[in-house]
Order: sequence, then structure tokens, then C-alpha cells
Amino acid sequence: MSAPTLIDTHCHLDYIHRQADHPDGLSGTDPVQVLARAKAAGVEFLVNPSVTPAKFPEVMAMAERFENVYAAVAVHPTDVADIVDQPDWLAEIEALLSHPKVVAVGETGLDYYWDQSLVDLQKKCFKSLLELGRKYDLPVIVHDREAHEDVYQIISEVPGVRGIMHCFSGDAEFAHRMIEKNFHISFAGNVTFKKAENLHQAAKEIPLEWMLVETDSPFLSPMPFRGKPNEPARVKLVAEKIAELRGIAYEEVAAVTTANARKVFGLL
Repeated sequence: MSAPTLIDTHCHLDYIHRQADHPDGLSGTDPVQVLARAKAAGVEFLVNPSVTPAKFPEVMAMAERFENVYAAVAVHPTDVADIVDQPDWLAEIEALLSHPKVVAVGETGLDYYWDQSLVDLQKKCFKSLLELGRKYDLPVIVHDREAHEDVYQIISEVPGVRGIMHCFSGDAEFAHRMIEKNFHISFAGNVTFKKAENLHQAAKEIPLEWMLVETDSPFLSPMPFRGKPNEPARVKLVAEKIAELRGIAYEEVAAVTTANARKVFGLL
């Protein structure tokens, strides 16, 4: 019987590559070595979402270079200032959606933690990208930081859209509400943190068939690597924690979340 595989549904491989101060030097940032370690940990493929048009070329180049790397294109809510003077930003994204290695619109959403000066532009950008995802029947990868209710409201205004609540940070009740909107719940390294009671409860309660796993690397490293640079290989620690919380075998979590990711991204 073959070993279970995993899918890192959200990893910023391009950001890892730009970490000049990585404690492991080139070994820690070279995509070839990062992907080799991921493969050794059972990672079948990963999705590398973009955050702003300026980064699209690097994200696309990595998807074209590596067979097991797929891309998503959008504008991150904390990067919306980049599109103020770019009237063709949405058309630029739309043009990339026909690329065979682009499997999602993302990441987009709302972030009220860092800066609320451009909230109206965040909302406009988010809704436009949700509509683009619906138009092309692609999942929309949603960043939601301290903006649960507004995220829910805007998604409700685009019926028929589907997607992923990336690096889920809500509670079980909010997770169920998003599942009702056809959004999968993706858990990252923060589910391994000792004081993340809301995430622990959500990971226990929601149906496994609506669950995904991710690293959001190089950010948010799971325990026992918290505070250190993250990488796709550590998605296994996320899946292991979910298995522990649910009282089921790791192999079951790996099998179901992998099947879920293949379905969500159309890679059956």
C-alpha cells in the first residue's frame, strides 16, 4: 500500500525564494530543494497564489517550471494600493485564467488588521474577483483577517461563487456558514497552536469533506517550528494535528483532504 499524499493548497513559493536572510541559506530558499523536501514529506502538489500584478511573472514562471506547482492570480487586500493607477488590472488577471497551470483566483479578500485606509477599494477588488471566479467556475482563495462578517456579506452578494477560506481564523459556527456558501475551510499552522481553541473546535466539528490543509509558507510555521520560516513539507504537521483533534488516523485526513483539493482545483 502506497504512503498517503498531501496537497499544500496555499504556499508562497516565490516568497520563500526571496528570503535572503533564511537561516538555512540557499538550502532553505532554493525551490528545487524546497520541493524535494515537500515530496519527501508526501506533498503531491502545491498551489502558489499571487498577491499583486507585479508578482504575476514570477508566480507563473514557477508554475511553468515545476510540474507539481500550480498558480493562482489575484490581488491581496493589503496590496490593493498597487492597482490604484492600474486601470487594466482586472483584465490582466482575466487573461491569465486560461493558462493550464492557473487553478484558482487568489488570493483576495479583506484584511482589517494591518490598514483600514483602503477598505472601500479592498471590498471593490474582492467583489470583482469573486465575480471573475464565478464567471470562469474557478475557486476563489479568500484571505479573511478580522473581517468575517464583511467577507460573508460580500460573498453572499455573488451567488454561485465557490472557493476556499484560506488560513481559516474563525470559529466553528462561521466555518459552517461558509460551507453553506460552498467554501472549503483550509487549516494552516495556527491550528497547531496551543491557545487556538476556536480553530481546534472548528477542526473537530466541520465535515472532513469540506476541509483542506495548507502552510501559507513562509509564514505561520506550525509547532514545534513556530516563529521560524515555514515551507510546504510542514503541511504534514497540520494534517497530523487535525487527525489528533478528531481522534482519527492521519491517513484518513491525508486521503480525504487530498481528494478534496483535487476536486476543488479541478485536478481529478
